[in-house]
Amino acid sequence: MKSTGRSKDTGTPLARETLKQLRIIIGAARHHFRALETACGISGAQVWILAALAENPGITVSRLSETLSVHVSTASNMLDKLARAGLVDRRRGEDDRRVVNLHLTDQGQAVLARAPRPLTGLVPHALARLPESTLLRLNEDLALLVQQMNYIDLDAANKPLSTLVR
Repeated sequence: MKSTGRSKDTGTPLARETLKQLRIIIGAARHHFRALETACGISGAQVWILAALAENPGITVSRLSETLSVHVSTASNMLDKLARAGLVDRRRGEDDRRVVNLHLTDQGQAVLARAPRPLTGLVPHALARLPESTLLRLNEDLALLVQQMNYIDLDAANKPLSTLVR
């Protein structure tokens, strides 16, 4: 069969429109994370941690990583920076000294108060507001998209979005 000169990579008009939608999502996320960084002086992922601590005072690192859908080591590394900046306080459990509970400091609360909403970021906030049936369909369709890609960084699934859209 003779080539038409049209590459499969350019796709159909629908594929190009879908790409535009992805660009809008990524651009909006990037814009929101920059606004967070400007207002707060810390990354969007760090603001998200502060927000999670405000909602769950005394949460553990492992539970925090589940809440944020990031790897425990990623959460721990970000917490180290926040603790050094005086925004987060780690306290040993009274009943079990092996347990470390996380709390916002007054300075951390002040930083969080300056943050533009939504604190979780635009994409997680929007996903949380979608109906379950839509999320299921979107998840399945994105899994198909990921399968079609030649380069896949599986570690990216465990990193905060703000670190990926810079």
